[in-house]
Amino acid sequence: MAAATKYDAIETDQIRARHYVGIFLLSFATLLLELSLTRVLSVAMFYHFGFLVISTALLGFGVSGVVVTLSRGLRERIPLDQALAWVAMLFGVVTLVCFWLMQRIPFEPFALFSDRRQWLYISVYYVVLAAPFFCSGLALALLFTRGTRQIHYLYAFDLFGAGVGCGALALIMPAFGGSGSVTIAAAFGVMAAIFFGLSRGSKSSILRVLLCGGIVALALHANGLLPIAVTPGKILLRSKPLFTAWNTFSRIDVFEAPAQTEQHTPAIRRIVYDSGTAVTSMHDMSMGVREYLSGHKEDADYRSGIAYLAKQKPKVLIIGSGAGAQVLDALHFGASEITAVEVNPIINDVVLRRMDNFWGGLFRQPEVHLVTDEGRSFVRRSRDKFDAIISVHTISNAALASGALALSENYVLTREAFEDYLDHLSSQGVIYFTRPEPQIGRLFATAREALANRGVQDFPSHFYAFRIPPDDAERKRFGPNRPSFRAGLLVKKSPFTTDEIRQIEALLGVANQWNETSVPAAEMLYSPFQTSGKSLYRTLLTATDLPAVYRSEAQQLMPATDDRPFFNHQTRWSSISAGMVRELFSEKLFGGLALGDRPIAEVSLLVLLVQSVVIAAVLILLPVRVFSREGLHTPSDWQFLLYFAALGFGFIAIEMALLSQFTLFLGQPVYTYAVVLASLLVCTGIGSFLAGSFGGEPRRAISRIVPLLVVALVVTAFATPWIFSVALGWTLPFRIFLAIMILAPLGVLLGMPFPTGLRLVSLETPALVPWAWGVNGFFTVIGTVIALILGMAWGFKVVLVVGGCSYLVALGVVAQLETHAQHPSMAMNETPFMSKRSPTGNLT
Repeated sequence: MAAATKYDAIETDQIRARHYVGIFLLSFATLLLELSLTRVLSVAMFYHFGFLVISTALLGFGVSGVVVTLSRGLRERIPLDQALAWVAMLFGVVTLVCFWLMQRIPFEPFALFSDRRQWLYISVYYVVLAAPFFCSGLALALLFTRGTRQIHYLYAFDLFGAGVGCGALALIMPAFGGSGSVTIAAAFGVMAAIFFGLSRGSKSSILRVLLCGGIVALALHANGLLPIAVTPGKILLRSKPLFTAWNTFSRIDVFEAPAQTEQHTPAIRRIVYDSGTAVTSMHDMSMGVREYLSGHKEDADYRSGIAYLAKQKPKVLIIGSGAGAQVLDALHFGASEITAVEVNPIINDVVLRRMDNFWGGLFRQPEVHLVTDEGRSFVRRSRDKFDAIISVHTISNAALASGALALSENYVLTREAFEDYLDHLSSQGVIYFTRPEPQIGRLFATAREALANRGVQDFPSHFYAFRIPPDDAERKRFGPNRPSFRAGLLVKKSPFTTDEIRQIEALLGVANQWNETSVPAAEMLYSPFQTSGKSLYRTLLTATDLPAVYRSEAQQLMPATDDRPFFNHQTRWSSISAGMVRELFSEKLFGGLALGDRPIAEVSLLVLLVQSVVIAAVLILLPVRVFSREGLHTPSDWQFLLYFAALGFGFIAIEMALLSQFTLFLGQPVYTYAVVLASLLVCTGIGSFLAGSFGGEPRRAISRIVPLLVVALVVTAFATPWIFSVALGWTLPFRIFLAIMILAPLGVLLGMPFPTGLRLVSLETPALVPWAWGVNGFFTVIGTVIALILGMAWGFKVVLVVGGCSYLVALGVVAQLETHAQHPSMAMNETPFMSKRSPTGNLT
């Protein structure tokens, strides 16, 4: 007779309604915390490091699974409700304590190699950030381990909570701000503890209710009581802002610099993104915009007028209107119709309503039409023709939604975007974009390929480029050889004439030290009538073998595309060296960050990948090593490892590819994130719920589900572009509804393999249930990084293919497990967790 082992099947606890409510609330709190912290860290540091730190912190989920795997007491002995109630309450308390500690750690990411203390600070920072996720992961791992019979339903409510938490960010962040949203997440964690502890004593329940109420009260004043500490490396105006507001992809502050009577300068209001990521400003026009235009010409920089010189009553489209400088320019040059597109609704609220008086009614002029939308998405849906399409330094690197899943996509600067611009230009129309000088070469390549796709062959005559030299202050701060932060490119649908170039250069002051509006003179980078000398720009326009030119240059010149929309990815992966990493983290390089000539995003991804792989390798192998030392045999541990790793990697890869595809279709980032990610999570929850009703043998269920999933993925990938092109002109509510309908079938199928796999593990090796949960968490983080790297290098179509292949790998693993199940003689002692035989023949 076989003696009982300490790894016998774990006793399944009775799962009741309170557990489903509790897991819903805890998952809601966890997703809300993750997204809120990502947004907060994009403000406190830079979005690159918000992504880096949060992704590392999420490894706390994996750690929690390993801890439960190695602790028999957590798995079997401690009463489930008691453990869940205390861990969920601990999540709420730890969230607040750790957020307070974060603001007091003097962590400066760009000084890792110049200040040795930063290595200590970053280690503490990681631990502090990971602690809340470890707590919530611990509760989820316990529930999945002790409620394996209801695993499909538990996982469904986990996903429902995550999806609703994701969508709720769009309401909670504007209402409570960054610190307040973190605090609300803590309150929902304690609320989960209340439901988990309903079976416990009344005193503890009263304590949790009081604690939850206190945290909610704190959330109303959290931005003042728990202010965000911003790294000194950011350009931050130290005065108190006139106005502050948050949404899911930015924090906007409005500052005012008072008028200087002695210098005869008017008051200026600056709109600051994320405490210094980008700034847009406007002079005081409270006297009225028309009076300002007639009496303050000497204060204005009308440089963007080069896009419609010699045009009578031009029709203008401005992408990224910000505070309205280019709108003012267009009015000055007599534009008959000005469409100003700004993606950030907070900015539009400031300039159009909240502070309209300071702006002198600029955006209420009859010629001006202000639109809240993503610029490229608006252009694709527009049926108008414009004489000029302008985008002046819309270079904020803030992530589209949170900084976590959209590292620096920019669909305004892809090759297909320029094709759309050309299609929306009049016959003499002009595209005018400004960027930092190191990025102008890639703009040349992008515009040339777009013109070629529209049948143009005489490329040199369609281009003009210039730079504004760095001033004395910039040269002093960043060195004499610093490239210009301000450079511009003009692309005309028809060839430029000599008279047009003469007028452009007169306005820019190319021939003189100063132009008539007292704006620093520009320097010509490329002119169609300047044929002497050789430059990269002329080479890009005249080369017969353009790919060879791309390969010959150290910088990335190949155009960004809609499938690979990372225009700011300027450094080749092969050129990144250890010395470059050391240099990058040895000094404060905000100037380099703004120029886009430093591989900050690339290095951040590589550092995160190394960290994640090392941590995952240690913690995945640790349980196997412990079991091995105890003489235990787990015949399917490596197969299960591969199965759950493939699911974690595949799910996040598919999710990120879908986010990319739907961005242009839906337009505004707030809708893309709330609709796509939230809908996908809720639909996967429905899939998990439905999988629980299948019953039967888990292997066979997986063998049916995964092929259907792959077929649905292929159909979605091929059908989506056609559907988008047909429905592009629909109103936003109909586009949102269509997006949900497209996502629903695939999402339902994506929700089935993971809980079914956990059910299989619980039947064969129950102690490995939390380990499987941890493996899945580790590879979700690793998959996020690899998917971004693949997207930057080869495009999101490749990411989608890799995600589908990951599920096929999982299917192959299940087929192998089924073969072992049908032929038990293929492996000796394939009883789950069977140990060495004792001399008496019994199992110990």
